Amino acid sequence: MSRKNRKCGRWAAGLCSVLAGVSLFAGCAKTPEDSVVKLKGEAAGDAYEAAEPDGQTLREILDAPERYKSETEDPTGKLTVVTDAVVEVPEAEGAGTIAVSQHPFGQEEIDQITQALFGDAKIYDYYSYTERTKADCLARIEELEAYVAAGNLDPYNEGTEPDGTYVFDIYGAIEQAKREYEAAPEEALPEEVRPRYGLEVGIGMGEKEVQDDSFSGIVETSDGKLYQYELFSYGPVPMRVQVKRLADTEHVSLEQPEWGAYEDAKSSGLPCPSEEELQAGIGITLEEARGMADAKVSALGLADMDLVSWDYAIRTKAGSRGPDGFLLGEENCGGYLLHYARRLSGIPITYTIEEGGAYEDLEGETETWSYERLDFYVTKEGIDRLDFTNQYDLGEIRTEYVKLLPFSEVMKIYEKMMQIQNADVLNYEDSRTYRIDRISFGYTRIYEPSTDSRQGMLVPAWDFFGNFEVPGRETYQASDHSFLTINASDGSIINRSLGY
Repeated sequence: MSRKNRKCGRWAAGLCSVLAGVSLFAGCAKTPEDSVVKLKGEAAGDAYEAAEPDGQTLREILDAPERYKSETEDPTGKLTVVTDAVVEVPEAEGAGTIAVSQHPFGQEEIDQITQALFGDAKIYDYYSYTERTKADCLARIEELEAYVAAGNLDPYNEGTEPDGTYVFDIYGAIEQAKREYEAAPEEALPEEVRPRYGLEVGIGMGEKEVQDDSFSGIVETSDGKLYQYELFSYGPVPMRVQVKRLADTEHVSLEQPEWGAYEDAKSSGLPCPSEEELQAGIGITLEEARGMADAKVSALGLADMDLVSWDYAIRTKAGSRGPDGFLLGEENCGGYLLHYARRLSGIPITYTIEEGGAYEDLEGETETWSYERLDFYVTKEGIDRLDFTNQYDLGEIRTEYVKLLPFSEVMKIYEKMMQIQNADVLNYEDSRTYRIDRISFGYTRIYEPSTDSRQGMLVPAWDFFGNFEVPGRETYQASDHSFLTINASDGSIINRSLGY
């Protein structure tokens, strides 16, 4: 497990539509001529050919080198794939297929997670805890009116719309604050609650709402820290748990520091410390940060979870926005971003930035299911943020050892499919060069949403990571963005966005 660099150019946001088109195209793409359409999900378990272990290591079984180099291009010479990659193969005797299903997320599970994360800490309804009093509203009105009096109509530097109007409507904000003042209480009365769905909460201006599929609370720990604790269930995400540490301020609703990957911040041109300064400021080692995260993983009862990828992380200063974006805080702005995933008999579920659960077409109504994810942001003060999504239940081993394609055969599929799958980018660009620098073997989950959106199977697969270059633009690089996923047993292409 090693650090993976991440760099996203300023123009990366403009690639969303192009990359989305590539993903949809990949979902329809066929494998090379000698491949056939394969079954997906749990139903595919019996279709995999079993293999007998013979004492060889997984790398020996695959006949995989430590490094692989090649270069291919399309007939026009405008789409080039340059591969100079380390080949990551875990230490194992072979790989199998494993049934997997969605872990329940009812009140029992909510109680267990709450106890594991916070013990006996007091938890309050977010809305009652952060409700503005008349004094709060008056202070807000006075602040905004002072900006107007000074001629500053854009105090938060949010800029203007194309028609020249300010993005932040300061006069509208003043009127809103005055309306809030009329309905606001003299004193806030935080309501201590048990985290659950179905709470009726006040949402301001005297209005109430029942939160059927969500919960938002504030946690006060014994050491004086404040956290926002959120639970959600929606669409492809039947389970989502988020914990965010809040700034130590009277008005916690306004103070939520943001986290991001260090390399993203550095490449964006925002004010940013050097890596050496960041390392010195973090104040703990990677192993110490991992120890804190491991303790939470253990408390959650996730025995198979292991650290599989990491990066430095940087926290922006809450509530500070300058002309070029968020400004960095002066203290405790650095930490570690730790990605956890299952590691089964030595083989991890490969981590990628893709969350899965997408629809095959824009009008799709099939119930979908995103991947399991567990991420931590850790500082010297402890866990600053936790994101836990779609916990799996591992089922039976469908095939203990499956027959795996030789590495050389996988590379033939890779070199063909990188050209086929990305051919349509030339509709948007004059040329593109992919540079693949990491090839990784691990498990991925596949399923068949039209048959069963809560049952699937872990299968061995190859993923190809790197970057791409377009003349005249900055290089797009995200080390955890897999540009192609190939089933290691049957050679079929897996669309990570769709999950099959």
